[in-house]
Amino acid sequence: MKKIMMLVVLVSMFVLNIALPQASAQLADGTHSVKYQVNKPDSSSASIANDYFVKPAKVTVKNGTATVQITLKNSAWITKFQPPGGASVVSEDKSADTRVVQFTVKDLTKPVVTSMKIDIDDINYHHEYSVSLVFEVASTGSSTVTQAHDTKSPTPTTTESQVSNPQTSDATPYLFIVALLGSAFLLYRNKLQTKSEDL
Repeated sequence: MKKIMMLVVLVSMFVLNIALPQASAQLADGTHSVKYQVNKPDSSSASIANDYFVKPAKVTVKNGTATVQITLKNSAWITKFQPPGGASVVSEDKSADTRVVQFTVKDLTKPVVTSMKIDIDDINYHHEYSVSLVFEVASTGSSTVTQAHDTKSPTPTTTESQVSNPQTSDATPYLFIVALLGSAFLLYRNKLQTKSEDL
């Protein structure tokens, strides 16, 4: 009986570890409001550049491909914003110093490594670096589907050139795995104690 119980727990952990991230990461076709964070590359820590982005992102999914629109604050300072495949400017508000950019993403569960350049002439700051856009797809439910509407008229401009950056991701639900392992350990220990008391 113990062996069967342990086998069931181990198989459940394996199946949930593989199936859970993929099942929760799929967005249905439509327009969604998706939370995201701008992280340092290969890190879960927020980048200083996170403050240059308005949250949430507007994500339109069609046939499995996501078109992401995000708003950049202090857009005059951001002289380069280049995700893989490039980005186009949808609209710009010079008085508010914001710019809406759009780009496509094949897999929102993986961080989108993006090249940025910040130029602030007043303080002689000119720096180019990479950031990872990490979308919280798992927390996006069907209730976030909205109708697309823009208050500003879109004015498409040129598309920036492509940058080939590797994308990495780790969507493993570690807390869930630890909870399952802990439960399995407690069940096993309880069975051992019961067996030793019977002897």
